[in-house]
Amino acid sequence: MSSQHKQYVVFAIHQNLYAVSILDVSEIIRMQTVKWIPNSREEFLGVIHLREQVIPIMSLHRIFSEPDKTIDSKTRMIVLKVNGLDFGFVVDEVNHVKFLSDEHISPAPHMSQSEWIQGVYHRDGETIALLNLQTLTEHVDLQKVL
Repeated sequence: MSSQHKQYVVFAIHQNLYAVSILDVSEIIRMQTVKWIPNSREEFLGVIHLREQVIPIMSLHRIFSEPDKTIDSKTRMIVLKVNGLDFGFVVDEVNHVKFLSDEHISPAPHMSQSEWIQGVYHRDGETIALLNLQTLTEHVDLQKVL
């Protein structure tokens, strides 16, 4: 039986591993100064200027109801493009880019925010939640943020 392998960017939020398809990632950059926008939603940190473009930056910590982490040398911004919209997430660190086999991906567990997770990869003691960017961005409602 043949299984498909897809490439993902794997990153950490408070010791938990998450991944997004590399096809959605425009680039991964070091933390930059984020320009705060008054009266914005809690998960919206502000904007950065990247290659003549204004990119809104979101906090996955806040979206996942996790405490913010102190920014350090490992902190990264993952710039993504979903449905033609560019935006970035701040993550604790990017661990690696990895091919994940479909045969090791289980459906999302039943939980309150399971629509954000399209599956869970588990192999050799490593567990990675695969994010569903479509539903995650719908929850955040990027159209209103932008």
